[in-house]
Amino acid sequence: ILYLVSISDPNGSFNTVDSVFVNVDIKFSLDVPKAFSPNGDGNNDKIFANGWGLKELLDFKIYNRFGEIVYDSDNIEEGWDGNYRGQPQNVETYIYIISVLTFDDQVLTKKGNITLMR
Repeated sequence: ILYLVSISDPNGSFNTVDSVFVNVDIKFSLDVPKAFSPNGDGNNDKIFANGWGLKELLDFKIYNRFGEIVYDSDNIEEGWDGNYRGQPQNVETYIYIISVLTFDDQVLTKKGNITLMR
């Protein structure tokens, strides 16, 4: 995108015009932290999806080692607090699958694991 910038003083004694070219790369990313510590200290108490160019969270599922879904949401601002059915979950590794919609309507999907630490 080419922008023209014009600068002048209120008296009309100074006027200059210049141009600025801004190259916009359309890139998207989807990341989920590798670990979190829901211990109530205010730091990393919830795990969220992060990234650039994300318009909407389609689905974020987290599974325990038995294949049971302990978290399922389509609200990107909610995040998992480490509880399931009102009970704090064990310190261990959990599996996640996440799908998001980007601002150019592409679907990004990512799978991985999360370590819950207390």
